[in-house]
Amino acid sequence: MSSSILPVAVLGTGPLADRLGRRIDARPDLTFAGHFSSPQALPVEIGCACYTPGLDTNGSDPTVLLHLLETGVHVVSAFPPAALGDIRAACHTGNSTFHATGFPSVLAARITRSLSEMTSEIRRVELEEELSLPPTGVYPWNSLARTGIGSHDTAQAKAAAAAAAGYYEAGLRVLDTAVFGATGADEQPTLSVRVRTTDDGTVDAIIIQRDLGKRLSYRSTWSARTNSAVPLRYRFTTSTAAARGTTTVDFHDTEGVHPADQLTSVGLLDAVRPIHNSEPDIVHRDLSITALKPDPRL
Repeated sequence: MSSSILPVAVLGTGPLADRLGRRIDARPDLTFAGHFSSPQALPVEIGCACYTPGLDTNGSDPTVLLHLLETGVHVVSAFPPAALGDIRAACHTGNSTFHATGFPSVLAARITRSLSEMTSEIRRVELEEELSLPPTGVYPWNSLARTGIGSHDTAQAKAAAAAAAGYYEAGLRVLDTAVFGATGADEQPTLSVRVRTTDDGTVDAIIIQRDLGKRLSYRSTWSARTNSAVPLRYRFTTSTAAARGTTTVDFHDTEGVHPADQLTSVGLLDAVRPIHNSEPDIVHRDLSITALKPDPRL
């Protein structure tokens, strides 16, 4: 396994992309190769590219991602893409490796680490997320307005939830594998979205319920941040045949950075070295509470 310093480029726009460059430079095993808005401008000799696509291209247009992989660039993406078959083919063509992450996956992996000794007893898991968004939003919504919260546009609110479907499904899959050994691998998650409004019709919150079979649920409530609100809170409830228990975890800003963006940054940079050192033609996702493992589902 190579221990050389890896040059890492950032491809994308927005606050997360800007922040990644500084975090890369702060790592002793990485060096920042530059921030680029076009894949054609990337340096030839880079160890990996951190890709932060904008909301309009998340999952819907894999053209840039396919180009990178086909030309031999290892990629860690901040958003799970569509076109998985094409991505695997591009990895094969370019001898490249791909990994997708995001704060739901990173959080799920870290929570389940504490369950490694007792998962055989668990019968059901319920994860509740309360995400309080600042005016600048968090990735992948780089402004509160993009979510529809604070407006009268309920359609925009539902579209924001739909745009993040793959983002959160990845977190569901992490939980399923870590707790239940991927027993729900062949099941498709169900999704319901409720937009809560005030008396005058202003969107106050978006509530998304996701279920994977009868044993796993992931509920998110998104709202505008207030002075008293915890920016990111999770309630993790496990049920066994004998008991039911709930753990609440609060995440706060770090140096002015919202914890959702902090978790996404950590997930991206923690994956750079494993992806670079992996055998090519393997697509990865956050599947284990301790390490990355190959998986064709991403």
